[in-house]
Amino acid sequence: MIPLVSSIASVDLIRLRDRVLTAPCFAGTAGDYPWDRWEKAALEAGVRNDLAGLGRAVFREAFQHDWSNELKAECGWIDGGAEMILHALAAPDEAVTRWEALIEADGYPDEMEAPRIDLDPYELADRLEAVGVKSNIVRT
Repeated sequence: MIPLVSSIASVDLIRLRDRVLTAPCFAGTAGDYPWDRWEKAALEAGVRNDLAGLGRAVFREAFQHDWSNELKAECGWIDGGAEMILHALAAPDEAVTRWEALIEADGYPDEMEAPRIDLDPYELADRLEAVGVKSNIVRT
């Protein structure tokens, strides 16, 4: 399957998993944990500073507080946070709402209060293109 967006600026979203998730989680170096690497990639891709910091916190807490596997996947632990970067760029307000709720609820969010960011690929592509990110969606 072709990804929706293969790269943004210098960030290769296809290989982001390798870049981010190869950092050690235990006995690592301060500033070089997976969540730190994600934040650096998010900033390189153009995510706002405050949102990149919030995303870093969500990425870290999902691991450190052993959130459910489903939430860990949402928080970058499968794709290295590529989808998080796309959401932060395309739907920043929704990302803030969701990520703040995840932090506040420590991984047990009320889905009514903080719904998942659920954009179909076309809507996500449209929103990304509205902020200057070219997608791989071809419309006929």
